[in-house]
Amino acid sequence: MPFITPKPTTVFSLQLSVSRAFHRLMDFLNQLHLKIRLLHLLHLRLSFHPSISDFFRLSMSTSVSNMTGSSSLSIREPCFCRHMKKTDEIILSIPSDAACKLWRVDMGPTNVMIHTDDGRIFNVFLTETKGNLFFFHGWSNVTQHLGLSEGCFVVFNPLDCTTFKLTHFIDGVSGSSFWTYQLRTSSQFYVIPEVFLPETFSTSIDLISTIMINNNPFHVMIDTDGGKFGFTVGIDVIVSLLYLEPGCFLIFTKTFGNYFYLKVFGKNCVEKNFLVVDFDVPLVPPVDALNEIYEEPHSRVYRFSRIVDTVFMLPDHVSEMAQLNICLKDITVRLLNLEPPVQFTNATRRERTHNGFRYALRRWSKFMKTAGIKVCDTVHYCFDENDQVLSVEKVVPYVSGGN
Repeated sequence: MPFITPKPTTVFSLQLSVSRAFHRLMDFLNQLHLKIRLLHLLHLRLSFHPSISDFFRLSMSTSVSNMTGSSSLSIREPCFCRHMKKTDEIILSIPSDAACKLWRVDMGPTNVMIHTDDGRIFNVFLTETKGNLFFFHGWSNVTQHLGLSEGCFVVFNPLDCTTFKLTHFIDGVSGSSFWTYQLRTSSQFYVIPEVFLPETFSTSIDLISTIMINNNPFHVMIDTDGGKFGFTVGIDVIVSLLYLEPGCFLIFTKTFGNYFYLKVFGKNCVEKNFLVVDFDVPLVPPVDALNEIYEEPHSRVYRFSRIVDTVFMLPDHVSEMAQLNICLKDITVRLLNLEPPVQFTNATRRERTHNGFRYALRRWSKFMKTAGIKVCDTVHYCFDENDQVLSVEKVVPYVSGGN
């Protein structure tokens, strides 16, 4: 068996190998350090956006849960809020539901750290009275620093079981967010502060916003009432699907354009979790796709049905019968579903498509309010070419699959 003699290693070649390995190690450490700094900066930037920050923490906690096999970190701890009273400037109550989920014991920690939006950190001690926990010693330092007083709204976002990020609202506004109460079903108009609207804002055309809840988009109309702008048509769908009760707290966060994220806090002041809610939203069929047929071809009457959406595009055939392609004009509307029937005129508008124009009714939200119809209802229409009248013949209310 031949004997192989290893290649002799000189002191110089050994030093060269060690030097190369050292430089490669240093390059790797420098790149790793740079990546860690970038991730840290990214996390700091994301933490200023409530919805992204929540998603980031949820993703991180889920990853940790998957690695450790623990279920306790699979869902982040709940945020909680408080609409401040005069006594809350000195001592502020922690909702019992939030305390139970945070600490799962009757007695919480001795103290917690509260981070404010301007980067300050406060050490606040807890006290217990009649089974309820309160922020006490040190809390007045927070209220004085932020100028909090009766009527302010505060949100506590747990970073861990003893650390909170505090967001405060003054005059209903905090950065790109604003809050409001859940209203009674009969008064679904949620005022949008003027600071969130562009300077040239106008409702001469129907303006639709998109509100995101747990990555589920809802289209809601923005309209005017008493000189104020607010969410109107479409909010009732959110209220119905999520079974919201009057007295809940709603926080809208504007992202870009007319896109908003919505957080909901129950009457117990604890954030509601909609991760397991089945959003039973019926699909609205394409225009001209649902029962739009001539009932009597020679009578010049066109009957069609629609599932109500936040806009109303006229069927192409109705637009031709009304000769809107020649000139825009008002259409006479008769609400035969009401007793007694109501008649009025409604303006029209047009939208450009890839092969021409489509036509729609203006001020659709006002039309819906007058006709007593809601999003997702099924409405049967009739257009008479001779009289040039659009009639609402029948309205079938939408019934949620959860009922």
